[in-house]
Parts: sequence; structure tokens; C-alpha cells
Amino acid sequence: MRIQRLFLFLIFAISFFSCSKKKIADDLTFDSTFRGARLDTVENLGNNKYVAHILPAFEPVNKSPWFAFGVSAKSDKEIELKLNYGKYKHRYIPKLSSDRKTWTKIKNSHIKIDTTSGIATLQLNVSSKKLYVAAQEIESSEDTYLWMNNLLKKNSELKRIVTGKTALNRDNYAIILEKENIINSIVLIARQHPPEIPGGTIGFKAFFEELMANTESAIIFREKFNIYTFPLLNPDGADMGNWRHNANGVDLNRDWQDFTQPETQMVKMYLMNKAKEGNKIQFALDFHTSYSGPYLLVLDSINEVKTKKIIPNWIQNIEAYSQFKVEARKRSQELPYCYNWFYNSLGSEAVTYEEGDEIDRTIITKRAKVYAQQLMKTMILIDNNNEHTN
Repeated sequence: MRIQRLFLFLIFAISFFSCSKKKIADDLTFDSTFRGARLDTVENLGNNKYVAHILPAFEPVNKSPWFAFGVSAKSDKEIELKLNYGKYKHRYIPKLSSDRKTWTKIKNSHIKIDTTSGIATLQLNVSSKKLYVAAQEIESSEDTYLWMNNLLKKNSELKRIVTGKTALNRDNYAIILEKENIINSIVLIARQHPPEIPGGTIGFKAFFEELMANTESAIIFREKFNIYTFPLLNPDGADMGNWRHNANGVDLNRDWQDFTQPETQMVKMYLMNKAKEGNKIQFALDFHTSYSGPYLLVLDSINEVKTKKIIPNWIQNIEAYSQFKVEARKRSQELPYCYNWFYNSLGSEAVTYEEGDEIDRTIITKRAKVYAQQLMKTMILIDNNNEHTN
């Protein structure tokens, strides 16, 4: 096992550093030395025109061509940069930043997309100050763990635990809020797929922070429910700049039946142990992003009738008490998705929470907060009714 893990680490190192060398073209420097970067080679066409070749780390892969790199020049200039993904087509509107904290979408007039070839052509103003260009906002494991540590400082109820290892034998964390006299729980899982920042990071963080707020509903909710959270299930993939997979080249959200990967095995073992201790996981959310989002993947009609109706009541309350309309897409519980495992193995109601690639980030944050507020109120009411019935 140690030899296998060492081998995987060497593969990661070779992959990361081969993709992370600074590439010099004329007086331009293309930088992919940071975690989350994805840039394979740069071709100089002359006259300030370049081609960035970007390929997936593993195949087969869905159409989610992630790119992230920095570019700087010795002198101010405008360049033309083509993003070439080989047989894949451009998907994400490029985001630009000078500090990797504040991001703006590229101007419409500065991008052209060839729908036949899938190549995107960007007009970029570059200078000695590095310009970061990425498919979505860059969120490395370091960024997520910094957010997590800041939460721990503000909330004494929270604990951070190592629940297992990644494919590269790195620690994989959970944030837990657990009280001895409470048996009902919810679970949050985020970022199985590295590029899915809008839902997997921005939406997830806003949702979780609302659960930890000092509002009346949140305080009551935390008195009634434990909260188990896996804020970054795939840190290897996130840091490698993978389009979809973990470090073993596996799509984690298709591994919830076979459990071949340490990341999914970790969640299964941890939560099954909680169930054996008498813990009842009432609800679970798995945060993602889709080009056609926002929507929720929910239980099919056959299985919904067997539940406490948390999902339909939650959706009804969202639409009754906010401006948001919920698109609920029913899927078969035979599919190897994370939310299906919760229902099939633990009897938990569960959803896949999907945001959209290019939805305004303030709307994503607002939606997540509203969804969290209404979920808490819905579950509190159902729990109170059950107490009165019993």
C-alpha cells in the first residue's frame, strides 16, 4: 500500500510540475506554478499572437475544460490568445484577476468563440503585473482550508477532524457540529468535481455559513440537528487543476456504488459508523455546478412517497417565501450518484444542489442563504410535528 501511494504521489508530482513550469514566449511569461493551474503548452505564432494548449489530466471526461494560468509581460501590450482544448470545446467564460481574490468576467468584446472548432480567442491586456486567467474563480485546497479555519475561530461549536486520506495520502477533512444528546443529522458534501466553483464553493460556503448564523432559525436548528460537512472532498483534483477526476482519474460522483476511491470510502465509513451509533441522517446535500443550472436533482416519484416529504415541503417554502423558483429534476435512484447513496443506504432524503456556470455570484450567494433558511425551517417544523405525534 505504501508503494502504491508513493507511486501515486510521484504521478501527481510529475503531472503537477510538468504542467507548472513557467513558459516563456518572447517577453511573455505564462505561469502555472500555483495550485489549481491547468496549462499544458504555449505556442508562439508571432505578432503578439499565441495558442494555449489545454488538455484533461484523464479521459474519458465530460465537456468541462478547466484552464487556469497567469500571464505577464516585460512591457504593456495587447495580445491575442487562443484557448485550444484539442477535441474538446470551450465552455466557461474566462475570469480575470490580478490577485486571485477579486475576479471579473472578460468583456464580451474581448472574446470570440468558434463553435465549430471549440477554440476561444481572447484579447488580453498584459503588463509586468501578472494577470490571472481562469475558467472560474480559483479555489485551491489552501483557500478552502483557510476559510474552514476562520470558521473554527468564530464558532466554538465546530470541530475539524481528519476523516480519511485522499488518493495521494493527504489528510481529508470534515467539519462537524455534534452534540451527545442529538441523534438527527444532516450532511453537506462539496467539490467532488474540481471546476465546479459556483455551486461547489460559493454556493456551498454561503449555505453552510447560514446554518451557522445567529438567526433564531439557525440557533434552533443547531439544537435539534448535528451537522457533518465535507467541504472539499477532492482536494487532489482541485490542486491538480483536473477537469473532473480525483488523482486516480476517477469521477467521484460515479463511485457511490463501487466505492473504489479513498474519498468516497471515507465518507461511507464515517457515516455508516455514525448510523451504527444511533445517529439518524435525515437529509444530505451534494453541491455541484452545471452549464444548465440552477436546479436540484431529487428523488424519483416512487421513492418520494416513502419519505417524510422534506424535499417537496422545502421547495414549496422556498417558492412561497422568496423570489426563487426551483427546478426539480427527478432521477432514478439506481444511478451511482452521491445523493442516491444517502437514500439507498441510509434512508436519508437527499438532493444534488446544482448552480449554473455563469450565474451572478451575488445571486448564487443569496439563493444559497434562502435555501438554507427554508431548509432549516422546514426540518424544524417536521421535527416538531414528529415530537407531538410521538
